[in-house]
Amino acid sequence: MKKQIALIFTLLSIGVFSQDSTTNAEVAFANGNKAYLEESYTEAVSLYQSVLAQGVHSKELYLNLGNAYYKKGETAASILYYERGLLHFKNDSDLLTNLRFAENQRIDRIEALPLSIAQQLYTLFDQWLSASAWGLLGLLALIIYAVLRLFKAYKPFRFSALFSSLTLVTAALSIAISLFIGYQGNKLKYAIVFEPSTPVFSDPKLGSSILFELHEGTKVQPLGSFDSFENIRIANGQSGWIAATAIRKIEE
Repeated sequence: MKKQIALIFTLLSIGVFSQDSTTNAEVAFANGNKAYLEESYTEAVSLYQSVLAQGVHSKELYLNLGNAYYKKGETAASILYYERGLLHFKNDSDLLTNLRFAENQRIDRIEALPLSIAQQLYTLFDQWLSASAWGLLGLLALIIYAVLRLFKAYKPFRFSALFSSLTLVTAALSIAISLFIGYQGNKLKYAIVFEPSTPVFSDPKLGSSILFELHEGTKVQPLGSFDSFENIRIANGQSGWIAATAIRKIEE
């Protein structure tokens, strides 16, 4: 049996928010921490949610909110907010640790298919920089190339043709990667099952054949919607139709 790790919790309340965040958000966050330590998890959730409602995002906020839901016994909600935290703070070790811990409580054990080449490239590039950052890098390289071409007759700007070509190649590759990440990111959006148990149908209607069942906390990929149903795919490649109310999308 794997050794279980306690949920990581943080009491930091100063400097975890952006400079334009309000004092009210910091007070609510600190009060949420106090309620959490007093095991008043419902109150803690309410306070943390009030901070999110003010447009504040911090790793500590998502971490503690996910923890509070987990302590309430709401595994799906805890997974949802760890995942949402990772949208803002990619590859954060604390969020990932707590996410893995919560995922171990799920009923469904689904063996994932190997990643496609496109998915592997997306993961690799996205780990380095976001789509917007790649785009900015490409734009910067393009500006440098334009400046070199514009002032190439002036002695201070007489760089080698190789350097000039490298800036152009960098610009083209960075912009291409930015577009690729954006395209793949739109395809790879996910949701979390919130029902304790919910059927997945062969067609978007009640009474159609039940293909399999999913349980609280399972991650699915929405493919499209029809009426009150959502077409979803799970990690092993199986797909079907699920009631739209049974899932919550990670990206709001």
